[in-house]
Amino acid sequence: MSTAENESSIYEVNARLFKMLAYMSEAEREELQSVLTPGRPPGENRKDLSESIIGLSQLKRQNLLKKLENWHNSRVLELREYLRKDTFIPAECTSDGLNFTDFIQDISHGGVFIQTSGNFYVEQKISMTFSIPKSDKDITVTGKVVRVDSQGIGVKFDALLPDI
Repeated sequence: MSTAENESSIYEVNARLFKMLAYMSEAEREELQSVLTPGRPPGENRKDLSESIIGLSQLKRQNLLKKLENWHNSRVLELREYLRKDTFIPAECTSDGLNFTDFIQDISHGGVFIQTSGNFYVEQKISMTFSIPKSDKDITVTGKVVRVDSQGIGVKFDALLPDI
């Protein structure tokens, strides 16, 4: 593997690790910090956790990433009421009097995750129209924002979608 490919790997692993940290509660980050640096007083800030991770070898970082992604995926699946399907569908959206188009990243009978850089808040009402691939019919649904993160928003529909 060339040095450039190796460095790219390191950057990708670091980016994914820090994304996983963003999903963790403060207590979970403190627990991870105690595993990475036994003997360190609990409650030290996240910057110290970041430094601890950067101090790991690339192999240890990759192993940590696998464990954190498995933890995150199992946790998300436990919380979801309906199985989500990955997709990339444009959606015409309206919220608080603004119209915009963004992309649905995953969809289920009960909601969607929309990739967006817009400013949203939890409980914000939203209406959207989109088409499911292999269908001529537009679907119009309403819902509310239930999750906001740096990648976009999670929307729970007011009524379940039929088969998708």
